[in-house]
Amino acid sequence: MARLSTCKNCGKKLQPEEKCTHASKTYCEECYQKILRESDEYKQLIEFICVNYEIERPTGFMFKQIKDMKTDFGWSYAAMTYTLWYCKEILGKQLNEKYGVALVKHFYEEASDYYMQQEQIRNQMEKLKDVEIKTKIVKQNNKSHINQSSSLVNLKNLLEGGDAH
Repeated sequence: MARLSTCKNCGKKLQPEEKCTHASKTYCEECYQKILRESDEYKQLIEFICVNYEIERPTGFMFKQIKDMKTDFGWSYAAMTYTLWYCKEILGKQLNEKYGVALVKHFYEEASDYYMQQEQIRNQMEKLKDVEIKTKIVKQNNKSHINQSSSLVNLKNLLEGGDAH
């Protein structure tokens, strides 16, 4: 019997046909998909930083900030990217290399709230797509009603000095 591999992430014992390899490490299918997604999100964050800070690659300070936010707060790379986008596009903040990605730390919760609001609006719009539009035709009666209620005051008569009723 072949020796079973172990997932480096969750510790699950794997049959040879169950194992997936990434960066010379063995994972189960579920953990492998998470690792791939996280890897893609990290690449997108780095690309966003390079494009929007107009630099060739993030500074060591930026890498340290990213790593610290990931380990200290458990924030995903995608959430960090979204927060930087929110700061730049929605708040109009300047992304300055000197401060690294510090804006993420200060605006993460606000960006998260904004994202949730946008998702709620999107979900409401999705629900409205299925609503059947009903058209109601209202016929307007062109006859003017001369009968006036006794509680109404005729302003024309008041201005002309006539009787108010």
